[in-house]
Amino acid sequence: MKAKSSLVLYWIVVGIFALMLSWWIVFFVRQGSVLVSRADQAGANLTPAQAAAVKSAAHESLRMFLFEGGFLLLAFSAGVWLVVRSMRREVLVARQQHDFLSAVTHELRTPLASASLAIQSLRLGRVSAEKREHYLTNAASDLDRLGELVERVLESARVSSGSARLTLERLDLAEFTERTARALVGADDPALRLEITARGPVPVQADATALETILRNLIANARKYGGTPGRLRVRVTSEGREAALEVRDFGPGITHTKPERLFDPFVRGEGELVKSRPGVGLGLFLVAELVRALGGRVSARNATEEGTGFLVEVRLPLATES
Repeated sequence: MKAKSSLVLYWIVVGIFALMLSWWIVFFVRQGSVLVSRADQAGANLTPAQAAAVKSAAHESLRMFLFEGGFLLLAFSAGVWLVVRSMRREVLVARQQHDFLSAVTHELRTPLASASLAIQSLRLGRVSAEKREHYLTNAASDLDRLGELVERVLESARVSSGSARLTLERLDLAEFTERTARALVGADDPALRLEITARGPVPVQADATALETILRNLIANARKYGGTPGRLRVRVTSEGREAALEVRDFGPGITHTKPERLFDPFVRGEGELVKSRPGVGLGLFLVAELVRALGGRVSARNATEEGTGFLVEVRLPLATES
């Protein structure tokens, strides 16, 4: 609200300046004729040559004003653009902070309440012996979810602030992706149908921990929004001077949200499937930041071949022989 009020006040000032500038132009355009008319009224009786000289001098003043005024208008317009851009960023940051607090509050409250209830029931002896293991497993799962959320927030803060340390080494992206993807899927969801196409070698200079984080977030998103039955396709290729890593699910995809907006912090897609899944909108943001830190680029789109789905493509520069 404060930023909006400041923006309205600023536009009022801009409007007043524009009116003043318009009046000055009208004044200088009419200055020569006004001076000749007043001189004649005072009895000067200017000759045509004298009247023309007065008007010529007035036009010289007009040209000087237009030159200086044009430069001032250009500088003022640049200032307006900078101020408006700054205010828009302020509004965007305020909206992101609000979305962050709303999402994190919800994501923290749900597992915290569930774990607290399970632990309280165990302490009060309300759980039978055969159900204790089930309660402990659920509480541990909720605490793991809390830890994962906190770690994701901290990692996003480190990467976006530039304080994340990357150790680059030569890696075969095909071999690394196949090994890491099978380990991640096998540990978390053995029932997920995983399809990997990774023909190596695809050498890149990258940080192994960063690559694992990228894969973990892409696979987690694909599992979360891929629908049922779960199906996930991972493909690694080399095209020209770039290595391409694609992670694709076979869910409903996205409808209203632009794919590039999903790489902004705290932005999630729309639809009942998204609303029914936990998340704060940091996964793809973290992927994009890490890919940029590795000197690559990332894009996303709905996949239409073989039905519906959503595909994220990461491109990294191929490592040179030297």
